[in-house]
Amino acid sequence: MENRYLIALRSFIVSAGATAAATFVGIYGVLLGANPAEMGFLQSTSNSLSNAGQVFWGRISDRVGRRLPFLIMGSISLAALWFLMPFVYDPFNLIVLYALISVFSSLITVNWYAFIADNVESATRGNFLSAINNLSSVGTVLSVVAMTFFFTGQNIHDLYIPFMAGAISYAITAVLLARGKEKSQNRPESRRQRQKWREIRKNVPFYRYFVATSVQGYFWSMAWPMFPITIISVMNFSVLTVAYLTIISLSVTIATQYIFGRFVDRVNRVPLIFLNRSMLCMIPLMYGLFTSFPEFVIVEIYSGFLGAIQAVVMTAYLLDVAPRESRAEYISKINGMNGVVYFLGAITGGFLLQYMVSIYPLRLALLLSYIIVFGGRLASSFLFLRLREVGGNNRRELGLFSILLRWRQPGSPSGGPIKPP
Repeated sequence: MENRYLIALRSFIVSAGATAAATFVGIYGVLLGANPAEMGFLQSTSNSLSNAGQVFWGRISDRVGRRLPFLIMGSISLAALWFLMPFVYDPFNLIVLYALISVFSSLITVNWYAFIADNVESATRGNFLSAINNLSSVGTVLSVVAMTFFFTGQNIHDLYIPFMAGAISYAITAVLLARGKEKSQNRPESRRQRQKWREIRKNVPFYRYFVATSVQGYFWSMAWPMFPITIISVMNFSVLTVAYLTIISLSVTIATQYIFGRFVDRVNRVPLIFLNRSMLCMIPLMYGLFTSFPEFVIVEIYSGFLGAIQAVVMTAYLLDVAPRESRAEYISKINGMNGVVYFLGAITGGFLLQYMVSIYPLRLALLLSYIIVFGGRLASSFLFLRLREVGGNNRRELGLFSILLRWRQPGSPSGGPIKPP
C-alpha cells in the first residue's frame, strides 16, 4: 500500500476508535467514583505524560532513524491497554492505566508526524494534511453517532463500546503499518536545549505568545476535572447524553473551522485572538450556572464555535511568529510547556474542588470553583493584548500544524482528554 493512502486510512481508523474513546474517559472516572482530587490526577497525568513523553521517545527514534517499528510497537501496546480499560474498577487503577496510554500515545505522536513528513512532499503537505485533519474529525463524529445506537443510559457498561473500539482501531492500524515501507534515514545532531531557549527568548513575538498561552493554560486546565463531575454527579446526564453533546460540539467545530480558515489571513488576528480567549472564559460559568439539557446544548454550540476559531486563528498566528526552518521545534516547546502547566492546573483544580466540597454542597462548591477559574482565565486573557500582528501567508500550512498542536476542545463534557495521533 502506498504510504500516503496508509496515512489517510490509519488517521481515519484511529480517530473513529481511540479518539472517540478518549472523549469518554473523564465521565468513566466519575462513574467509578473518583473524587475531585483523583479527577485532577486523571486529567493532569494523561496530558503531561502525553506531551513530555514526546521528548523522550523522539530522541530514541532519532538515533535509530526508523519510524515504522516504533509505530507498530506503540499500536500493539495501545490496543492491549484500551482492551484492559473496561476491566478497571477503581479510580486509582484508571489513573495508572490512562497514564500508560498517554506514554505510548506520545511514542506514536512523535514518530507519526515524522513519518508523515518523510512521505509527503512539502509542496503538497499542507493541502494533504488539511484533508486528513478533516477526515479524522469526521471519523470521530461518525463513530460517536454510531455508538449512540448502542448506549442504553447512565450505565457504566455502555462505555465498554468506545473502549473496545479504541482497542480494535489500534490493532487494525498495527497490521496496516506492517505493510508500510520506509528507508532508514540519518537524523541531524540536535542543538543544546539551553541554546534553543536563548533563541526563543530573543524572538519577542513568539515569546510573548508562549508566555500568554502558558499562563492561561494553567487556569484553562483547572476546569478539566470539574466538567465531567458536573455532567454526571450534578446534571445526572447519561452516557448517551454525553455522546450527543460531544457530537454537537465537534460538528460545529468542523463546519466553523472551514469557514474561518478561508479568511483568517485577511484580518488583524490579535484582537480576534483576545476576543476568542476572553469569550472562552465564559464556559466554566455556563457549566456552573446552567441546569438543563437545552442549556448545555448551547454550551456545546458556543464551545464548538469558539474552539474552531481558536484552532484556526491561533495556529495561523503561531506559524507567522515561529521561524519557518524551526516551526516543528518551536511547536514542541509549546507542547512541552503545555504538559507542565496542564499537569499543575488540573491537579490544582481537583484539589480546589475537593476543598470546596468539604465546606459547601457539591453544586455550590462547583460554582465557586468555576468562578475562580473564570477569574484566572479572564485575567490571563489580557496577556494576549501584548501580541503584535506579523505578516505572512500560511493557509497552505494550516493543515499540517493544526494536527501538530495539541489544542483541546474547550467545553468537552469529559474534560480534557488526550488526542491520539
